[in-house]
Amino acid sequence: MNNPAANCSFTQMTLDRVSNKRKDDEWLLAQLAQENCQIIPVCHNSFFFVENDLFILQGESKYKILTSELTSKVKTHQLVFLGINDSTPIFAIDISSIEEAELPNVFSNNLELVNLRATLALTSHEQASILGFANNLLHWNKSNRFCGFCGTATQANNGGHSISCTNSECKKEIFPRTDPVVIMLVEYKPENGPVQCLLAEHDRSPEMCASTLAGFVDPAETLEQGVIREVKEEVGLNVYDVEYVKSQPWPFPSSLMLGFYAKTNDPTIKIDDDEIRDAKWFTADEVRAFSNWGDEDEHYKIPRKGSIARYLIDTWLEAN
Repeated sequence: MNNPAANCSFTQMTLDRVSNKRKDDEWLLAQLAQENCQIIPVCHNSFFFVENDLFILQGESKYKILTSELTSKVKTHQLVFLGINDSTPIFAIDISSIEEAELPNVFSNNLELVNLRATLALTSHEQASILGFANNLLHWNKSNRFCGFCGTATQANNGGHSISCTNSECKKEIFPRTDPVVIMLVEYKPENGPVQCLLAEHDRSPEMCASTLAGFVDPAETLEQGVIREVKEEVGLNVYDVEYVKSQPWPFPSSLMLGFYAKTNDPTIKIDDDEIRDAKWFTADEVRAFSNWGDEDEHYKIPRKGSIARYLIDTWLEAN
């Protein structure tokens, strides 16, 4: 297997988020009214495609959804501003509340609804980054329709990039959150023989799909401490030389993957059965013989292209 390290999905954002202007509602309405404005419809965390091309509301179809009776069903927090791409304003709209039978009133009948993960096979890194951003921001808006402090309904501000409580005695302002997740490739160098990396089968993954370890960062914990703790909890190893490598937004729905390498001088594995099904040490040559994620055979599978787990493994293979 020859897989040079490639860019991770969702990392090639090309939009200018125009954070200094999007706070102005009149400016946002002016962008929405522009002839070249594009609106990406999102339905239950999925996107519409026509013959493998992303379907975007623009021109007549854009005005249909903004002026038709369907607009009354588009609730607060369901239209967000993403940014500007080469003078083109781009918005996203959550139409999950619209009945499927009503969609032909606005859209053509030859649309295919594709979930965000599956869109990676149909989009460029740049387009995938925009779709991930849209999914993340709309999910956050949908999850914060009521104030977590007083329970009052909220309203979207700043093009969907902030939310405020409508209770005049509360007025709590809320901003999008990102959940930090450390993901790490652990290395062991025996006294005799080639260097090895640790790969694990996770309970949430198919059989024979081996990947890196990962876990959420705890409150009041540094990223390095998170790496050390997660490795210890999941496979019982003590690690050192924790080295940051690369990050990747992971909009499922709102994580930021932070990639690390770490080393251990004791290869004894003690698996946490609650999270890990199996974990083993592999040499670089053994990993190169793995099949790809999704292949239907009895070999071990390497994580899918575009994931930071794949990036960490590919980069390690290049060095070994």
